[in-house]
Amino acid sequence: MIFVILGTQDSPFPRIIDRVLDAKKQLDLEDEIFVQKGTTLYTTPHAHVQDYYEQSEYRSLLKTARVIVTHGGAGTIFQALELGKKIIVMPRNSEFGEHNDNHQFELTKKLANEKYILFAEDDLRDALSKINDFKNKPYQKKNSIQSAVESFIDSL
Repeated sequence: MIFVILGTQDSPFPRIIDRVLDAKKQLDLEDEIFVQKGTTLYTTPHAHVQDYYEQSEYRSLLKTARVIVTHGGAGTIFQALELGKKIIVMPRNSEFGEHNDNHQFELTKKLANEKYILFAEDDLRDALSKINDFKNKPYQKKNSIQSAVESFIDSL
């Protein structure tokens, strides 16, 4: 199962859902798709889509997902890292009105360079085709990457 999480940002982000569904079709993946879309207006018969899941259902989906596909929000990423999940991050892009700036790219690129996640700027096919072989670096709370992220957030 692939769990797509858009976060709580009030700017729409339908692009990430479109890209997941496109990649699923093009790669002939059999995974069910669950989407927590937040405030993004989106409907499709090809995925289980809700604004927000109840907390217990959200945790269950997070734990059982084979892959987490998410925006570049630190909260979602670190929740998934703590569970040892394989994560693909497509940051929100200000050019498309998905956020007011591109700070999510900085965090995403840092985590990808450290091998915690896979980065997808726009097309998810490549990342989804590599996810089975991807060996993400084990995450430990309060490691150097978290300290770097906390410093980065504090500097905003």
